[in-house]
Amino acid sequence: MAVCPSFAASLVSAVDELMLGKHGRPRTLVEIITWMASQIVNPTHPIGKSLEAACRSCETPETCFLQILSKPQQLRQELEDLLSPGLMSFSTSVEHALLGQLRWSQLPLEFLVVWVLGRNRWVVESATPVDVQGFKRVVFKVRNPVGSPLVLVTAAGETDAEAEEQGRMALDEYTPENVPVHIVTLSKENKGTFGEGDPGVIRLHYLANFLVGRA
Repeated sequence: MAVCPSFAASLVSAVDELMLGKHGRPRTLVEIITWMASQIVNPTHPIGKSLEAACRSCETPETCFLQILSKPQQLRQELEDLLSPGLMSFSTSVEHALLGQLRWSQLPLEFLVVWVLGRNRWVVESATPVDVQGFKRVVFKVRNPVGSPLVLVTAAGETDAEAEEQGRMALDEYTPENVPVHIVTLSKENKGTFGEGDPGVIRLHYLANFLVGRA
């Protein structure tokens, strides 16, 4: 089925806010879709209000995404086609972390960073894996739409402090370059947005704003 454009746009916006951690810990796709379903009934958020208005005036209810909520296999395929297997994998990792089956420090947020970079027309010039206590993180050298370089290192943890420390350890394993360096973090806290420093610290949910400001 062709996914309703309004639902698709709302889902992507919700991913930006909830999965990237704007309101605390990252949410899973199941949590996001459940939240969106409740917003259609009782819209309290701008995303929900926009979606509820679109659903109310929809002329093609046969494409309504909510119709397949009771069909898990079809739902998963629709989500992979709309978003990407990478986001599905991240959602599963968050579930495992919530169940204590995966350490928060091992959340694979690299795909989300690349996803945000691509949507903002930044180019990944290189991606260098680095070892952090037996676990791999990635240091990205990226360029904005006019070619200015930047180095971003991914880092995660149960707390913001743990995530930032992981990023600093990752940078210790990376050969420095004469370009600005920032740690992109994700944790259960996700407090604040951006902190100046050497290196600077960017919360993942703020990365898009950061990139727009330096485009």
